[in-house]
Amino acid sequence: MADDATRIPEGYGGWEIRPFEGLTGLVPGGVRLGERRQVLAERFAAAFGDDLGEVRTFRKAPWSTGLSDHYPEGGLILHFDDRERLVHLEAFDPAPVWYDGLPLTGRRYPDVLADLRERGCRLIEDGDGDDGVEAPDAGFHLTAPHGPDDLVDCVGLFRRPLSADPVTMSDEPPVEPVLEHRLVSGEGTEAVRLGQDRWELRGRLGPALQSRPDYGGESQDWYFDHGLVLTFDAADRLASLVISYSGVSGTAVFRGVPLLDRPYAEVVADLAAQGVRVEDGELAGRVPEHGFTLQLVGRQNPAMPVTAVAFG
Repeated sequence: MADDATRIPEGYGGWEIRPFEGLTGLVPGGVRLGERRQVLAERFAAAFGDDLGEVRTFRKAPWSTGLSDHYPEGGLILHFDDRERLVHLEAFDPAPVWYDGLPLTGRRYPDVLADLRERGCRLIEDGDGDDGVEAPDAGFHLTAPHGPDDLVDCVGLFRRPLSADPVTMSDEPPVEPVLEHRLVSGEGTEAVRLGQDRWELRGRLGPALQSRPDYGGESQDWYFDHGLVLTFDAADRLASLVISYSGVSGTAVFRGVPLLDRPYAEVVADLAAQGVRVEDGELAGRVPEHGFTLQLVGRQNPAMPVTAVAFG
């Protein structure tokens, strides 16, 4: 059980968790889930100035339509949705993280779990516990270290409990994989178009890994073999689609130009030869006349490959 020595001292340095709200402590105004990316960037710059350090922007996954900002000096990774609102965050050393006066980071993982349980905090292990543990009523997740004597070094905060949105596999009969998607301007692909019914698509595309996404819609189906991540609105109509193959070879083609897993500069040049204009963006190239985006996972430079194509 944590004693008085582990309570937050007056003027302590670190972050205090506010369940399902965010963090307070190191920055005036704190870090609140739902806040705009630009607002947070300006708040950090005002608080830390030159000490803020480098900000590294990336995509959490090739199919993510939102961006993530990593603040190495501040011990934060902020994950945003496709409208640049904060949907979850990760806090780690060097900034200590506290919950209800209990220090979480920088202590042995079993000791932290024991203290949380002693305080009546409900915990749910991920699988066999090797991936960490969720405190669903307190709005955070602890990443499990490699060994029992290793220290907790990362705490994740979310807008809603992770366990409230289980990921399951649907039971439709399998179909042949689609390994080439031909894009249709403003609509999607020849096989999948914006506005289509979720259950109609299930009948044609087969089993999907179904879940509720962090943002962008009410439900999501991931068709691993087809390289498709489909997000649906409350009426089960397709709101967005992303083409990105993981562990499976496939591509997307527009006007005869293969788009995936080729250097961004080459793709842009080939599209320009077909009369297709691409606007450079942050980790992306937008094709406004045709309604899709070429996505990159790392820093924008001509050698980075296109890892996904997104509509919607």
